[in-house]
Amino acid sequence: MADGPTGVLPQGMMDVVGTAVRPGRPGEGWAPLWAAALGPADRAALDPGIPNDLDRHPDVLVVGGGVMGLATALFCREAGLGRVLVIEADRLASAASGGAGGVLAPDLHQLTDPPAFVDLARSSLALYRQLAQEWDEGTLLWEAPGLLLLPDGPPPGLHPWPQGELLDADEVAELVPDLVSMPAALLARDQARVHPLRLAAALARRAGSVATGVAMVDLQVAGDRIVRVHTSAGDLHPGVVVFATGLAPELWVPVPQRLVKGHLVVTEPGGFHLRCGVHDHSPRVRGEVVQRIMGRLGELLPAARAARVRYRWCCFRPATADGQPVIDRVPGLGNAWVSAGHDGTGLLLAPATGQALAAWIATGRPPSLVRSFHLSRFGRST
Repeated sequence: MADGPTGVLPQGMMDVVGTAVRPGRPGEGWAPLWAAALGPADRAALDPGIPNDLDRHPDVLVVGGGVMGLATALFCREAGLGRVLVIEADRLASAASGGAGGVLAPDLHQLTDPPAFVDLARSSLALYRQLAQEWDEGTLLWEAPGLLLLPDGPPPGLHPWPQGELLDADEVAELVPDLVSMPAALLARDQARVHPLRLAAALARRAGSVATGVAMVDLQVAGDRIVRVHTSAGDLHPGVVVFATGLAPELWVPVPQRLVKGHLVVTEPGGFHLRCGVHDHSPRVRGEVVQRIMGRLGELLPAARAARVRYRWCCFRPATADGQPVIDRVPGLGNAWVSAGHDGTGLLLAPATGQALAAWIATGRPPSLVRSFHLSRFGRST
């Protein structure tokens, strides 16, 4: 969500995202929680280096090797768009994707985001489930109902969606006995979680050609087309370019954007058990350090006050001025698209966004699912 949700995982693990604007540098790399569970094959897939036969004339060049870029590459291949190349300046998922909490909870965005966002997020979750089944990736995705706490009671005029259930204080206490007394909460049963780095590795194995340690340096344009991409590994001559770099390349994509810093904490297993993820939007934890995060956890779950921190990390999430992503054709260019500014929801939105971009490239027409995320809402014409 745009301001950064906080959540509590089963078996006593807790992840919390607080936000504070911090300009200038990308994320710190893979989250230690996720990296610790990687095997050699996944590590190799996430950092393959530069292929000896690097394709210098790909039909589709995806700049950016986060989950968004990899999902876009996957669906471009599935759409039959020809040879696809992904380039990434660091390792794959080295920024926000690799530092994410892995929550896939589209229904919990009902109170914070517009309907178009929720529709895109629900479509993404359906695609995640489809891909996990097709790939037989049993450790990639798991079901995880979400509970959105309402400490001030239900907002005026709240009407739960068909898949959502408004719980009163007794129902909340029955569902989460260790939780502090809570007057109300919204339960979204049909939600999930994903291991971000295993996901990135699974996508990379199916995304076409992937090169890490390759940075885009500049572009050469002739007329309304990109004809050459200068990189640290030499020049590329793509048919189509998709920028999936988190922050859009400002020289070519005029969008107000910033980096948002998020802290995440994981505790050791404690003397409590949760049957769902618990999400709290209290402003008391936003932008605060680990001590405040742990303090808020203790307020919500008194049984967790003695829990010890096992992992802590932060990442920097790319966000636009209005908190919604940009998914659009690059202004003035007939063969370039951009997917940027997803803040803390790039992981959630990646499959549906990638599929929509592939369809747009194939047909020349923007799919209805992403038409709301155009650049022109900021006063720029596309």
